[in-house]
Amino acid sequence: MRVLELLASPVWTGPAEPMASVSRELARRGHEVELAVDTRREGDIRERLTALGFPPRTDLALSTKGGPLDLVRDLARLRGAARDFDVVHANFSHDHALAVLAVDRGRSRVVRTVHSARSLRDRGLQGWAHRRTDGLLAVCGSHAALLRERFRIPAERVGLARGAVDAEAFSPDGPDLRGELSIPAGAPVVGIVSRVKPDRRHAELVDAFGRVASRLPDARLVIVGRGEGLADLRAHVARSGLADRVVFAGYRTGPELAAAYRTLDAKVLLAEGNDGTCRALLEAMACGRPGVAWAFGAPAESIVHGITGLLAPPDDVAALGDAIVEVLSLPDRGRAMGAAARERMRTEFTGAARGRAVEAFLERVRRLPPVT
Repeated sequence: MRVLELLASPVWTGPAEPMASVSRELARRGHEVELAVDTRREGDIRERLTALGFPPRTDLALSTKGGPLDLVRDLARLRGAARDFDVVHANFSHDHALAVLAVDRGRSRVVRTVHSARSLRDRGLQGWAHRRTDGLLAVCGSHAALLRERFRIPAERVGLARGAVDAEAFSPDGPDLRGELSIPAGAPVVGIVSRVKPDRRHAELVDAFGRVASRLPDARLVIVGRGEGLADLRAHVARSGLADRVVFAGYRTGPELAAAYRTLDAKVLLAEGNDGTCRALLEAMACGRPGVAWAFGAPAESIVHGITGLLAPPDDVAALGDAIVEVLSLPDRGRAMGAAARERMRTEFTGAARGRAVEAFLERVRRLPPVT
């Protein structure tokens, strides 16, 4: 099978890692995979994909900032390029629309991975593109249900490929950041690793932590990440009277990111970003940390309530605070949930499992008649 992966982005954004991981797994299974990304704007994605052995094509612009001429050229070039592939696999709305318009279904099939809930809103061209796509992959069961019900996509054209995590890169063994962050020995620590912006719900986590702090005087909240909402969040922490209990740990990557997860006794996630698999939650769980989340989307499926972490009703700040207290106040139970979380990540949320799921779905879509 020959697969052309499309991603209209110049930077290593949310869907980039899943696209690269899936491409690697498909290649391991003997399939031919090529990638195309935004070639107009500056960014790091081309360099990173090349380092992984997937140098992107240069014949497509795939830029959301391009003008009408780029769009017309991309349609013509993609129409020609797609003849050499069995599947054109889109990952963002821009490249998805291009594929739907350009690809001759007599030769190839168009598949889209819907990476986030933002692409599940039936508005404008989005619903039109979904209904004219040969196959749609969801990252969790609730998203798959929305594709079937909201967009009226036949069940055989909807697939599921859950998130994946590298359990060797993210493991319980190794250093943490407690010394660097001056966190007292034995202090219970809850944290979040996420871009800091309003829709990631950091302010609600601070409010929930206020309930935690009143019951666990030694507890700390660690916030890892950067973003446009950082100044407002610091101000919110100050107004809440929690400045001496909340630690801003900055942006961390590579080994420092794994060390950040190991600093925590529990990892919180309250909203998805561009990657609806909520990869930061999976990484923390692979590091042996229980997850705490509102019960929505992928977290409601990656966390087994009471076994690998705790789920609270969506948007219920008080219940979230109570769940954090429950994990932090019973450290033996927290460690047991963390061990179970790691085992679940190590055996079920693997790159190989996701690769098999995508491969099986693409082969199924190829056997179906094209959407007309």
